[in-house]
Amino acid sequence: MKKGFCILLSSAMLMGTVPVYGNDVEQVVHTYRAEVGTKNFYKDDVLQTLDTEIYLKDGYVMLPVRTFFTAVDENAQIIWDREKQVATVWMGQYPIRLDVPQNEIAAASVNINVSGKLEVKEGRLFVPLRNWQEILKRCNYEMDEDSIVWDSEKGEAIVKIGEYVINREQELAKPEITGEGQKPIYLVEPTEEYDFIWNVGDGYFITRTYQNGYKFTILDNTWKVLASFAPGTVYDVGYLGENRFCVYEYEGKVHPDYVVDANGNQLFSVPYDSIGRYYEGLAEVREKTEDGYRYGYIDTEGNLRIPMEYSYAGNFSEGVAPVSISESGMGQYGFIDAKGNMVIEPKYRSADPFREGLAHVQVISGEGFINHQGEEVVPPQYGFVSNFQNGTAFAVTKDQKQILVIDKTGKEVRKLLESTDALSYFYFPESDLMEVDYPQGYQGTGRYYDKNEEISRETYELRSGFSEGLSAVLDKETGKYGYADEQGNMVVSPLFDEAERFSNGYAVVKQMIPNENGTRNVKVGVIKNPLMK
Repeated sequence: MKKGFCILLSSAMLMGTVPVYGNDVEQVVHTYRAEVGTKNFYKDDVLQTLDTEIYLKDGYVMLPVRTFFTAVDENAQIIWDREKQVATVWMGQYPIRLDVPQNEIAAASVNINVSGKLEVKEGRLFVPLRNWQEILKRCNYEMDEDSIVWDSEKGEAIVKIGEYVINREQELAKPEITGEGQKPIYLVEPTEEYDFIWNVGDGYFITRTYQNGYKFTILDNTWKVLASFAPGTVYDVGYLGENRFCVYEYEGKVHPDYVVDANGNQLFSVPYDSIGRYYEGLAEVREKTEDGYRYGYIDTEGNLRIPMEYSYAGNFSEGVAPVSISESGMGQYGFIDAKGNMVIEPKYRSADPFREGLAHVQVISGEGFINHQGEEVVPPQYGFVSNFQNGTAFAVTKDQKQILVIDKTGKEVRKLLESTDALSYFYFPESDLMEVDYPQGYQGTGRYYDKNEEISRETYELRSGFSEGLSAVLDKETGKYGYADEQGNMVVSPLFDEAERFSNGYAVVKQMIPNENGTRNVKVGVIKNPLMK
């Protein structure tokens, strides 16, 4: 999450910190000072790491990219392509591209007018200081013409930047990635043989290669080819679960033509507008009508088991599925069993599949949970509730001022955050974490929570990437991705330009191989999870 910055030059602001919004948030003004002809670059009079001199060129102060970005945001991610002489920088959610040969800068995907020239000197990328103002503005910083001051007599440039920070009694722990990791254990070493590899789950992979048309293959986790579709015969292949795959014959086709098993044997054609993933032996199917869409369910042989009579149909879980009987698909949600019997009255505005014995529902009064008997176990009184994981769930009050953790009886386990203003929040279900922009509208001051306490942004970023005990992490020195465990130990060495999440013990990885003409070849492979035996 990007911190917001603004330039504050009044005498009151220059004194240090200015409390705002009670005792929770304050505004801190940082002073950055660069002394030309020296290696002296300071943040609040603290000398920053700099191994090459700041200099003047064509009347512009030249600052090294890495030093400036990391001084402003210690979590800035910088990837340097030595062959192409192009740097890609991530400041939170905003990408910045610095192209030396073309002398171009793009910030937040918008090209800016470049003052002076970018330059590589002594192995470091330098950018004229005047450009930093426009770069940060494009990334939602508040800056104006007075943000940067040049003192010609002293030969120094000064930039004053204010940021909102959270008042805490003590600093939050930040994970430290240590170790070099071990060599990857490959199922498939990175190769140009495939354009794409998808780890679709249940021990299956789908590959695509272009050979005068797309060629698709289905493979198992020993990399044995189970089925192959000749180039140009199909446009796409997807996995439906329960050993079933859907096949699209033509480009632009909105629905699959037929379903095959893992060996490519055609099982049945698909006369429906769409087909969903199988859960508990049934998949929802949709057909277009004059008034919209109708839904029903088919089995793994393509037989229609539940008629096309619903305006919405969700996944089966714990023996039942949420459906809507309203003509518009808005409201009148209930639950049916595998025979199509309505077992929970369709009276909800919305409903999700059951999980851990409870289903999330919404009524006029708010969101809550019901059990399989349709009883309100957690009264629908919240503005938001997450699904239960390991017996607890996140809950946000209707006024959006409190973040709570509740148990399956609706009892408040703990209060994580209370604000005098409405909160903006995001729930990450894969890792069961909550991100809060606190307070709303205050330049994106972010807070992050697990169900026990507030955690640092660095901890949040590490945990949100975890799958099967490992998280893809970027090594800032090499610009490559490896995998670290929950203790911050690098388990798989950083060798990859892209690294996907693990699923069923495997992860797809990519390596980019630069060519002399500036293009890149992509090698894609599959590694095994070394934590899983």
